[in-house]
Amino acid sequence: MAKTPCYKSLFGDKIRSGGEYMDFIELGYEYSLGVPELDMQHRELVNQLNDTIKHCTGKKKDEKLFYDKNMPKSIDFLRNHFTTEEKLLCQTKYDCFNKHKSEHKEILEKLIKMNDDIEKNRVELDLFFVTAFIREIVMKHIRTLDLGAKRYFIEGYEEKRAVR
Repeated sequence: MAKTPCYKSLFGDKIRSGGEYMDFIELGYEYSLGVPELDMQHRELVNQLNDTIKHCTGKKKDEKLFYDKNMPKSIDFLRNHFTTEEKLLCQTKYDCFNKHKSEHKEILEKLIKMNDDIEKNRVELDLFFVTAFIREIVMKHIRTLDLGAKRYFIEGYEEKRAVR
């Protein structure tokens, strides 16, 4: 079994050193997409990440129990969130829709592969690393693609409401 996960991080070597810690995520107004359902889902993703940060105790057995209980639910939640985003965006003329959808697929594939590697003991669970990795890709996605598509999310949301 490998001792170190094989997933690259923008945090580089600093990600896991003895006394390293991770700050909780604050999702300020600047991250709002103006669509209540998506904003609520983003807050829930951040709540899940913050809960995971709380469980990064270094106690391997406790971390593994937490991970096994929560990771499958988190992946399902993220999959449903991405579906919600895609349904809103496909109603618009968003010219980067395929790129956005492709990134959703890529994120899910990375998380599913990582989870599979951990479940099959191909890599040892390092909850701190896993949390930092997920935090990095999810927050980057929100900051870049989601906020970049904000007007299209609002447009799709308003069209959806008008149909009702």
